[in-house]
Amino acid sequence: MSNRMLKVLGVCSLMVASVIPTTGLVNNNPVVYAASKQKQESVSMLTYKDSKNHTSRSKSMARGFIGTKAKLVIKNGRVKQMIVHVDGKNSPMGKGQNVNRIVKSLKINGVKGKKANVSKDNSSFDFVFSGKSFKNNGWVKMNVTINFGSKMTEGAWIKFGKAAGVKKTANTTKKVKMHKKVSKKSSK
Repeated sequence: MSNRMLKVLGVCSLMVASVIPTTGLVNNNPVVYAASKQKQESVSMLTYKDSKNHTSRSKSMARGFIGTKAKLVIKNGRVKQMIVHVDGKNSPMGKGQNVNRIVKSLKINGVKGKKANVSKDNSSFDFVFSGKSFKNNGWVKMNVTINFGSKMTEGAWIKFGKAAGVKKTANTTKKVKMHKKVSKKSSK
């Protein structure tokens, strides 16, 4: 092919490429996805000393470290994550201390939290839990492991407040049929 023919083909292909999008031969409609409804909500979280059936209203020592609020990440009406901020400023034993070293682990409602967002001076951090750890307007068991020279695990109860953005879930309970055993004597 001659150079002139190549130039003509190049110019024609540029013209066609610039004309096609404006003629409507190519569908450039943007794809719109429905946004999931995710939000954050703060809820009260009161920690009481361990007692049978959470009857004690004595404040737990852990309250000075974990405070009285939890942050919930709610998506489509369900709690996806719960974040508990740990800080020693409200505890006489934690004030000015390396709280990251003192508070080793936290388990709420059987779910172990993961440490995150540790401050540079180790005076505060977050425990991040899955949504299973939260019970809307209810009581859950808590275990905190602390280290003041030796490890110690303390049990306590947490009373959560009501989160407005959480949908009620239906209780699905299985009904169990009871069968009476028939003795050999009664069947005769």
